[in-house]
Amino acid sequence: METGQFMKKISIIGSGSWALALTKVIVEKKIKIKYRKTFDKKKYANKKIEFTDKFEELDDSEYIFLAIPSQTIRKNLIELKAKIKNTNIVFIVCSKGVERKTCKLMNEVILDIFPSNKVVILSGPNFSSELIAKKPSACVLSSLNKKTLFEVSTIFSQKRFRVYFNNDIIGTQLGGAMKNVIAIACGFVKGNRLGENAKAAIITRGISEIVKLGLNMGAKTKTFYGLSGIGDLVLTCSSLKSRNTKFGFDLANGKNYSQLKKNIVLEGVESCESICNLGKKYKVELPLCNSVQKIIKGVDSNKIISKLLSRPLQFEN
Repeated sequence: METGQFMKKISIIGSGSWALALTKVIVEKKIKIKYRKTFDKKKYANKKIEFTDKFEELDDSEYIFLAIPSQTIRKNLIELKAKIKNTNIVFIVCSKGVERKTCKLMNEVILDIFPSNKVVILSGPNFSSELIAKKPSACVLSSLNKKTLFEVSTIFSQKRFRVYFNNDIIGTQLGGAMKNVIAIACGFVKGNRLGENAKAAIITRGISEIVKLGLNMGAKTKTFYGLSGIGDLVLTCSSLKSRNTKFGFDLANGKNYSQLKKNIVLEGVESCESICNLGKKYKVELPLCNSVQKIIKGVDSNKIISKLLSRPLQFEN
C-alpha cells in the first residue's frame, strides 16, 4: 500500500458496514488485504482490494484494523496468533465496547494476546453510511506512542475525514463504549414520547457518568469533551440511525427484546453489565447505566423511570 514514499501492508478484519466504510476511506489512497467472513465480491470490486478468509494470509501485515464486534476480538486474535509469525503488527481498534466477564477495555484484551504490540484506538462520531457517502467526518486516534499515531493517520487522513490525536486510551475507549448504553436510554425516552427536555437531561447526566467513571479509571477530563466523548455521545443519542438508540426506541414501543437482538450487533447491550460492574469496582454511581441494565433484563420501565425521577436532590457537580 502506497503511503507517500512508503509502502505499507494493511488489513481489515471485519465484514460489516463499519469495515466497508473504513475500506472506502482507505482504498482511495492505499492497497489492503481484508479478511471478511461474508461479502459480495461484485459489490466491492476494486483492484486495490484483496479478499481472504484465511488469517495466515495476513502475516505480512504492518497494520490490522479490527472492525468487528468488541466481544469477538479476543476469539479472533487468538485464532490470528495461531496462524501468523509476525510479531510487529500495529493493531487499530475500531470497536467500542467493554469485554464481558473480564470487564477489560479492548486494548487490554489485545495485550493479553499480543503483549508486545502497539495498539491505536480509533473513535469518534461517525455513522458508517455517511463515511461511505463521502460526507465530512472527523475521528480521533489515541495511542501512547506519538510516532505511531502519525503513521496510522497517514493511512486514511483526507480532506473529508479529519483526524485528531490524543494519548488517553482509557478515556477514548470508555467514552465510545458508554455512549452506546446512554443511547439506549435516549432511544427509550424517545420511544416513550417523554420529550426533548428529557433527552437533553439524559445526554447531560450521561456524560457526567462517563466522566466520573473515566477519571476514577485514570482517564483525562478533556478527552470526554472531545470527539470520542461528547461528540460521539451527541451523535449516537440524537439519531435513530444509531442501532442502540433504535433498540431503546423499539423496546419502549413494545417490541420483543430477543427478536430485536437476534440479527444485529448491539454494543450497548453487550457492554452494559460490564460497565455497571466497573462502576461497582471503582465505587462510582451510575444510575443511568444501571437503569438501562434493568430495562434490558425486563424490569418494569415505569418503575425505573419513577425511581430515577425520585432520586435525592443534589448539586449538579
